[in-house]
Amino acid sequence: MRWLVKKKIKSKLLSGHIRSLEARLEAIGRSQGVIEFDMDGRILSANDNFLKCIGYRADEIVGRHHALLVDPDYAQSDEYKEFWRRLRAGEYVAAKFPRRGAGGRKIWIEASYNPIFDEHGRPERVVKYATDITAAMIESADCSGQIAAIDRSQAVISFDLNGVILEANENFLKAMGYRADEVVGRHHSLFVEPGYEKSAEYADLWRRLRAGEFVSAEFRRIGKGGREVWIQASYNPILDPEGRPYKIVKFASDITAAKTISADNAGQIEAIDRSRAVIAFDLDGTILSANQNFLDVIGYDADEVVGRHHSLFVDRDYAASAEYKDFWRSLRSGEFQSGEFRRIAKDGSEIWLQAAYNPIFDASGRLSKVVKFASDITQQVQQRAKFNLLSLVADETDNSVVITDHEQKIVFVNRGFERLTGYALAEVAGRVPGRILQGPDTDKSTVDRIRQKLGAGEAFYEEILNYDRQKRPYWISLAINPVRNAEGRIERYVSVQANITETKLKALEFNTKLDAIGASNALAEWSTDGQPVACNAVMSRGEAFETKLSQFLSSSDLAALLRSGALRRELEVKSKAGDARWLDALFTVLHDLEGRPHRILMCAGDITERRQAVAASIAGMTQMMERITGVVETINGFARQTNLLALNAAVEAARAQESGRGFALVAQEIRKLAVGASVAIKEIDQLITDGRHQVNAISATVDESVITKRRVA
Repeated sequence: MRWLVKKKIKSKLLSGHIRSLEARLEAIGRSQGVIEFDMDGRILSANDNFLKCIGYRADEIVGRHHALLVDPDYAQSDEYKEFWRRLRAGEYVAAKFPRRGAGGRKIWIEASYNPIFDEHGRPERVVKYATDITAAMIESADCSGQIAAIDRSQAVISFDLNGVILEANENFLKAMGYRADEVVGRHHSLFVEPGYEKSAEYADLWRRLRAGEFVSAEFRRIGKGGREVWIQASYNPILDPEGRPYKIVKFASDITAAKTISADNAGQIEAIDRSRAVIAFDLDGTILSANQNFLDVIGYDADEVVGRHHSLFVDRDYAASAEYKDFWRSLRSGEFQSGEFRRIAKDGSEIWLQAAYNPIFDASGRLSKVVKFASDITQQVQQRAKFNLLSLVADETDNSVVITDHEQKIVFVNRGFERLTGYALAEVAGRVPGRILQGPDTDKSTVDRIRQKLGAGEAFYEEILNYDRQKRPYWISLAINPVRNAEGRIERYVSVQANITETKLKALEFNTKLDAIGASNALAEWSTDGQPVACNAVMSRGEAFETKLSQFLSSSDLAALLRSGALRRELEVKSKAGDARWLDALFTVLHDLEGRPHRILMCAGDITERRQAVAASIAGMTQMMERITGVVETINGFARQTNLLALNAAVEAARAQESGRGFALVAQEIRKLAVGASVAIKEIDQLITDGRHQVNAISATVDESVITKRRVA
């Protein structure tokens, strides 16, 4: 009895379960398309939803093969055969499938093919549940096409709400210099300079994005290797079906190249309008609209340009040219125009735009207008023109110009370098200049100084002996300046070299002559205010040169020297030990490049021996004069005595009268001789006096030539 009750209960439960399953199947049938196939693929039945989806009646498909609903080529493919083999093996297959409806119409369905098994577990038929997703697939294809177009033309990167990178397209990776595996999973702060990620400004950017705010601007970013990249970018929060942001997509353009990418959808055009200079024209060139960015660049207000012709922005000659007419003819024919364009602002100044003129077609494919996307590259063009001028100077100058990279390896040499050294750029590129040009007689200390300055990143000037390709020596003056990037790191070294071989040879010849002069002459140099500067060994004799010019020249002599440029004096100089020497000195004024007195140079010969000889001669002559004077005095005494004796003899002769006549004659002759001796003595005395005067005059002349008799400090 219990067994019978249990059986009835079990039967009721099974019936209830079956009714539940039938209700579920009926519900599925009301919401989905259902079709059944035998294991060979022939259609057994199809509900109204499925028939409506494919556009057939039941009697048009029942009994026919599933291949009716696929492309004929696909029906003959191995892939299609494999599809039915899997179903016959009892495999479940679900996917999105392209199918053919009545009249060959292409439809898309999201479907599952479900094998139904008999009581032995063998598949006996296949039930397919399908949903028509044709409209969704078309919409998805359209969105995918637009996204693909954006992806081809712009740099695109996406982040989660915390700033972690989800993916980046090739354009973005190329702009920043990374590979995908180097950025995916890392934070957006990878692209900003160190320290900025901690700033309040950076935190506010991500706060706004997480709140769903759109952000667009020009951003300074850091690429791989620390390279600076400027991008014009928009950060676009993407919302889920409930309107909440779940990721950020960033569209960017590298404004270094100043390329503007047109967009097919209104959202991207709006984003470009916020970040680019945009102006629209009708097909005749009449201005329809201009955004504020364009107006700011060109300097006009909107009411000053709308309704006027594009020729407002070009000079009159170009506006009247055939080239300008051809430009608009090509735009009217639908041709895209891009490049760098010279334009005239309201104030008459020249501006340069990197621009793209994009012919816009209406829904019927007819050309309706021209939209121009532009970026102001005036500064870049001016910099490029400046660089071209500098390149022209570098190529045409006779001086040698060498540019190296941060490792001091050659990247550029001008024709002056080639003429000076005999080396072409191809022979020296990538090599260090010193290793090519320095030779056996190049001064090692100069090389060390150059290396030290380069290592310190300092600008410097040097003179060095180099060798050309034929191993011939030549001298150059070398000025090297480091070139740094925005972060202060050295990117280049620019070296300008002048051939000073002839100047060096002349200087060597002059120095040789100067050394020869200095070997036997005393040389000393003072500043114009009389302070000692330098002297040679002949002048100093091992003592420190501390003697001021005022110890040699009086203020009046210095003034005379500065007026005339030269002054000669004989000087007595005493050393610290008290030794005296005489110098025959020539003072000369040296002038600077502007002709102003710069230094005072003294070149002096040692005339000590000559002065000593003159002094000795004067002393000897004085002594001889004094001796002659003594002799004359003696002779003069003899003459006086002789004259006195003659007078006495005459007196005695007079007394003797006749007997003394002969003696009187003798006395008279003696007196004559005495008178003659007196006359001669007077003449000798006059000669002695004259000689003494001359000696005194010579001595006085020598004494007057002495300007200073002071001890050299």
